[in-house]
Amino acid sequence: MSASLAILVAASLFAMVLTGCGSKSSTGTSSTTSTAGASGTAATTATSAGQTTDASKLVAESAKTTQTLRSVHIVLAATNLPKLAVSSVNADVTSQEQGNGQAVGDANFRATPDAPFVDTQFLVTNKTYYTKGADGKYNSVGPSQKIYDPAVILDKDKGLANVIKNVQNPKVDGKETVDGVATVKVSGTIDASVIDPVIPTLGQGGGTLPITLWIADVPPAATTTSIPSDQPSPGTGPNLVRMSATKDQGSVEVTLSNWAKPVTIPSPTG
Repeated sequence: MSASLAILVAASLFAMVLTGCGSKSSTGTSSTTSTAGASGTAATTATSAGQTTDASKLVAESAKTTQTLRSVHIVLAATNLPKLAVSSVNADVTSQEQGNGQAVGDANFRATPDAPFVDTQFLVTNKTYYTKGADGKYNSVGPSQKIYDPAVILDKDKGLANVIKNVQNPKVDGKETVDGVATVKVSGTIDASVIDPVIPTLGQGGGTLPITLWIADVPPAATTTSIPSDQPSPGTGPNLVRMSATKDQGSVEVTLSNWAKPVTIPSPTG
């Protein structure tokens, strides 16, 4: 009986040891679950950080693409910017002739700050702004840089490429379709002195301005990092589709299309 009792006690002790091990294993599983939860939080943080990194990379790639762009169509619309010489522009722009940015199209324009806005056909070539008269001839209004020169947007040093490159604290705000083009929306700020050459008078007073970019959403393989900076863009890559900037109660929006499409600039002398 004593022997049987001893065996029974030993068996009970062994079962308790096994149960204790099982409890330890269960605690281990719980710890693993907790670790997985922590990893999940870390992964979320990494994703959030990744969005910031992606925004910076996307902006850099778009700047490179725009810097090599030689022709584009622009539509500009300004609201409550009384010092701007144009309230709207619809034009083809080209910098195919190095040092001679050119543009042709329609604009709601005024020659002087106190003049009324008028709808006119215009031409910019050889740094001169022309408007088309009732007789169908182009008449010089004066130096384009003193009026408005949309051709500056393709200037690689002070045009849109420079604006994009200098967007501060870029942040991805989601994805949107703009005029049928899938885009990534990026918001940030821009130094007034950087945007002023592209939108004259917008930067007066200095400071920083809110800015939003809509950049073509393309696969990483379609970026232009490998394209030499002296080679014209073929019109692909993370092109800038739209830019919007605000100042006080005013705003300006520039929408781009027809990247790298051929542009014909008529002669102002006919």
